[in-house]
Amino acid sequence: MFDNTFFISLIGFLVILTPLVFIHELGHYLAAIKNGVIVEQFSVGFGPELIGFTDKHNTRWKVCLIPFGGYVKMKGELLVNNENYKNNYVNKGYFNNASLFARLLIVFSGPLANIVLGIVIISTLYSFHGRYEVKPEVNQVVQNSPADRSGLKPNDQIISINNKKVYNFEDIRKIVVQHQDQLSFEILRNEQIIFFNIKPEILNPKDLETKSFKIGIIASSPILIKHDFISSIYYGLKDTLLLTYEWIKGFVKLISFDVDKKDIAGPIGIAKISGNAISLGLPNFLFLMALLSINLGLINLLPIPALDGGYILMYFTEFILGRPIDQKIQFKLIQIGVFFLMLLMIVITFFDIQKLFV
Repeated sequence: MFDNTFFISLIGFLVILTPLVFIHELGHYLAAIKNGVIVEQFSVGFGPELIGFTDKHNTRWKVCLIPFGGYVKMKGELLVNNENYKNNYVNKGYFNNASLFARLLIVFSGPLANIVLGIVIISTLYSFHGRYEVKPEVNQVVQNSPADRSGLKPNDQIISINNKKVYNFEDIRKIVVQHQDQLSFEILRNEQIIFFNIKPEILNPKDLETKSFKIGIIASSPILIKHDFISSIYYGLKDTLLLTYEWIKGFVKLISFDVDKKDIAGPIGIAKISGNAISLGLPNFLFLMALLSINLGLINLLPIPALDGGYILMYFTEFILGRPIDQKIQFKLIQIGVFFLMLLMIVITFFDIQKLFV
C-alpha cells in the first residue's frame, strides 16, 4: 500500500509539472500562430482525451489521461527537406514551409517561456514575500584562523574589501575564495570604522581540492528582506543568471561523472521535493516551481537532437550551409538523441530509487 507521503508527493509533482508544461507549450503555440503556422493540437498530457475544445484557429485544446508532459502538434513536420526549402509557399501554414527564422523562433519560444516564468515568479516573491539575504556581518570567528589572528570579532560589520563595497555575505565569499593575497577589510565596529589586513588561507583538505581560500568567519542566519518592484526584477534576473551558471556547472559535472549521485534528482526525487514543498507553504512551493521552470527551459535548450536545442542547432547548421541537413541524417540524429535521453533518464531514476533505500 502507498502511504500519504507518496500521494502528497505525486500531487505536488503534478501541481508543479502541469503549469510548467502548459507554459512551455504555450510559448511554442503563440510563436507558431504569430508566424502563420497552423497548430492542430495543444495537449496537456498524453493518451485518450478527457476534456477539450476547439478554438477559432481550429486548434484542439485538450487534457489527456496520462498527465506527465504535453505537446503542441503543428501542421507539417519538424524536419525540413530540400523540396520544402525550395518553395516556402507550398502547403502554406505548414511548419516545415515556414521561414528559417520563424522555425527558430517557434522552437526557442518554449524554453524561453519557462525561463521568463521562473523570473516572474522569483521577482514576484521577492516583492511580496521577500528575499533571503545574509548580512555582511560576522557571527562567529573560527579559532586560529586568519580572521581570528587579525583581530576580527563577532558582530563586526564588513563594509568593503579592497575598497569594493559588499552588500551581503555572499559578496564576501566571492571575493575571498579567489584571493590568496592579503586583503584590506573595512569594518564597522561600535559605530567606528576600522581596517584589518587579512590574508586568506586554505583551511581544510576539501578547500585544497577546490582551491578555495577562506579567512575563517561564520555568517549569521538569513533574513527575509522585501524589495521594491525594480529591485525585485533586478534580483530576479541576477539570481536566474546565477542559477543558470550553477546549472551549467552541474551539467558539466554530470556528463563527466564528477558528481555525487546524492546531488542528482530525477522524477522520483523531484516528486519527493515537491511533496515537501507543499508542507512548507506557498512561498517555498512557488520558489521550487520557479527553479524547475528555469531548469526545464535550460534542459530543453541543450543541443541534443529531440530537444528544442537540438532543432535549434540543426537550424543554425541550415543557415550556415544554405540548405537543410539531409532528412535521413536528421532522423538518425533524433534517434540517437532519444536513445541518449532515455539512457540518462534511466540512470537518474536508478539513483533516485537507490536513495529511497538508503
